[in-house]
Amino acid sequence: MTTAALHEKALISANDLSHTFGSGEVRLQVLRQVNVDFYPGEIAIIMGPSGSGKTTLLTLAGALRSIQEGSIVIGGIELRGATPDRLLAVRHQIGFIFQAHNLLESLNARENVQMGLVHRTDLTIDEIRSRSMAMLERVGLAGHEHKHPPQLSGGQRQRVAVARALVREPSIIMADEPTAALDKTSGREIVELLQRLAREMRSAVLMVTHDNRILDLADRILTLEDGRVEENHRGLERVADLLKEGINRIARYPAFFAGGPRHTPSSDYTAFADETQRMLSRAHADIHVLVARRLCVNLVFEAKMLADLSDVIGLLEEGVRQFGDLFCERPASVSTNLVNSFFESLEFLLQTAAEAVSSRKMEDIDMLNRLTEDRGPMMESLRARHFERDNAASRQVQDYGFDISNLFARLIYFLHVLAGQLAGLGREQKKL
Repeated sequence: MTTAALHEKALISANDLSHTFGSGEVRLQVLRQVNVDFYPGEIAIIMGPSGSGKTTLLTLAGALRSIQEGSIVIGGIELRGATPDRLLAVRHQIGFIFQAHNLLESLNARENVQMGLVHRTDLTIDEIRSRSMAMLERVGLAGHEHKHPPQLSGGQRQRVAVARALVREPSIIMADEPTAALDKTSGREIVELLQRLAREMRSAVLMVTHDNRILDLADRILTLEDGRVEENHRGLERVADLLKEGINRIARYPAFFAGGPRHTPSSDYTAFADETQRMLSRAHADIHVLVARRLCVNLVFEAKMLADLSDVIGLLEEGVRQFGDLFCERPASVSTNLVNSFFESLEFLLQTAAEAVSSRKMEDIDMLNRLTEDRGPMMESLRARHFERDNAASRQVQDYGFDISNLFARLIYFLHVLAGQLAGLGREQKKL
């Protein structure tokens, strides 16, 4: 993961944003000191009851409404007090999609998409047509370019609207109820399309919706009520799910390499371990990007704790693989009782850890904590007994016993740290 990726800059940064309609007795404050950032490649869904300020936030961030209090910075441009020319430059970075697709019925699909490039005086007509055709193909409408809006279904018309918004290659996409007029299947297809293209183009998507059927596609859900924002970060939930699956997979490693001396794990184990590593690497990269972002206060601690969990689970996975290699390559003359006791203990502890991570119940976490605390004296005792018993053993056997004992002790330490992190996360969540 590069340093640049870890410190990814926000495309939109709103600071202490407040907005009021009316005055006197009819004065209504719809936004109260809102602080929120939006980042490349993410879908942020904005929800809330009617009149809660959803569309107001969208239009302020889209440079369509004047800022009364606070600040919005887009691409380094401060919107409050900006000149009309600078506001126009900001709007050219944004692709707008609305509930009503607003297509011109006198134009065909390609011509409607071309409307998104009318400001591009640097492009020739042929280039504009070529880009429009390519975008129609990307949204799944190749072969429909000559059809007029009345000849297209509701979902197809909204795809044309998406193509028109994206053909300008915007850094920001703003969508106001884009699925409201569509059935469940068409609405989901539109949002999945936006999700895929936004990630390909590294655009931020801000979507106002009441559609509960598409919430699982969001990276973040911002709920506006009484002028304030509460945030539910689906990205954190996805990382937590990856870590749960990862620790459950690590707990299955011993079943692959349980065998006699010089037993070689099957190719299934190699493929299984490689997939686990990829999963944990993805979780590690995602969570460290999220930690570098400005999250709502109630999510900051969880993000940092998940980052710590990701780090220690990664170290645990690497250690368990090393243990498997040592276990399988042990010399034939090594005491099977000692090595098998390590193996059985590790298998049990990994299953206990997987249970604790999956359930996050304090009783499971306490069990893991008790099983892994004060293991230093125990390990010293094991080593001492091993060397006393095998005083006449070869140097190879003694070195092997020392190596596997130390590796086991390190794995115990990682598991104990994991228990402490889970306990800390549980205590913080209770406070919130």
